[in-house]
Amino acid sequence: MENLILEIINGKQISKDEALILFDFEIDQLFLVSSKIRKKYKGNQAKVCSIINAKSGQCGENCKFCAQSVFNKTDVQSYPLISTKQIEDISTKALESVGCFGIVSSGNYLSDNEIEKLCEMFKKHKKVSHLSVSIGKISDKNLIKLKKAGIKKIHHNLETSENFYPNICSTHTYQERVDTIKRAKKIGFKICSGGIFGIGESLNDRINLAFTLKKLDPDSVPMNFFMHINGLPLCHLPVITPIEILKTIAIFRIILQSPDIMICGGREKQLRDLQSWIFQAGANGMMSGGYLTSGGRSIARDKQMIKDLELELDIDMRE
Repeated sequence: MENLILEIINGKQISKDEALILFDFEIDQLFLVSSKIRKKYKGNQAKVCSIINAKSGQCGENCKFCAQSVFNKTDVQSYPLISTKQIEDISTKALESVGCFGIVSSGNYLSDNEIEKLCEMFKKHKKVSHLSVSIGKISDKNLIKLKKAGIKKIHHNLETSENFYPNICSTHTYQERVDTIKRAKKIGFKICSGGIFGIGESLNDRINLAFTLKKLDPDSVPMNFFMHINGLPLCHLPVITPIEILKTIAIFRIILQSPDIMICGGREKQLRDLQSWIFQAGANGMMSGGYLTSGGRSIARDKQMIKDLELELDIDMRE
């Protein structure tokens, strides 16, 4: 087994079977490799991003991990797309502290009218180059509108492996997700795509997701960890442990190599006192300030953690 670590350090591109074996390694053995790869591609820099839940609840999709689905009986707040003035004000303020700000909406897609309103705002937004959108399935026509309005990055998670996906969602297909990413990439967008872990998937499912992402070649890979919110049908599942989370992050870095790996939902609750270890595991960034339906750590506190680790905020980060 130790020979495999040495081979990876020397540049070996591992197979799926070899990647699965890595879960049996001690965490410090994985850190030796994953932190080395992170430094190779990201140096000493760390990124922080944040999001706004611009349209919440009443989603007609049946994703079992999502508090915003009408199929799941949660007490999440529901509201239509907030005003573009609110989005502009909140994002402008946030971009004083973070490098990227994501505008997220519930549902499988936004209407043409909603897209049009967002595009008009993007055209006049002073910091549009640091905005991204996570608005579900997007037609080529609307992708082109977003591109012309100045948006450079599209976020669209695969969530899990293709084989496991039917266990968590049946109202839209895995291929639809893949196709949205491919079309956005073809039009010239940067791609942010990752998944959620601790939803009943096997270790093999995680490896298959990583290799699917590697093939799609995203610029950024967000990694989320299932949060047990009352009313979700997956709450009977065991909570994923901090060490298993860190191993998963490390193995994703080893497989994916170069993209940003951002640690997002579930970070605070699942990692607890081990949050700073994400960088040793190979991540080079995190989402801060809260998530779609739950709170998180303050941006100031996360930036202090980066400083304490003697990492550098990414060049695009604001003071």
